[in-house]
Amino acid sequence: MRQFLRTYWLRLPMALLVAVYLKFLLVPTAVVFYELHHLTGLDAIYWGYSIFKVMGYYFGNWGFQTVACVGVAILIAIPWRRIYRLIKPGTVN
Repeated sequence: MRQFLRTYWLRLPMALLVAVYLKFLLVPTAVVFYELHHLTGLDAIYWGYSIFKVMGYYFGNWGFQTVACVGVAILIAIPWRRIYRLIKPGTVN
């Protein structure tokens, strides 16, 4: 277990950060894009605001939001390439 944590120590915090971002920070990101649009006047930044606003609204109202966040965190946290090498026939670890 220690070897696993030593090798993959960055995966767990990164998975947690992505899950928290998806759960709580999509709409605040839209607000940042909105304010940045007003500061710069660039229309491309307004598109970023629109995208994050829509994603935040629909993802926030989706019934499986928490399940999706946990699923994404698990997909990031698990070292899939290492597992694939372990189960792939004909390879030596």
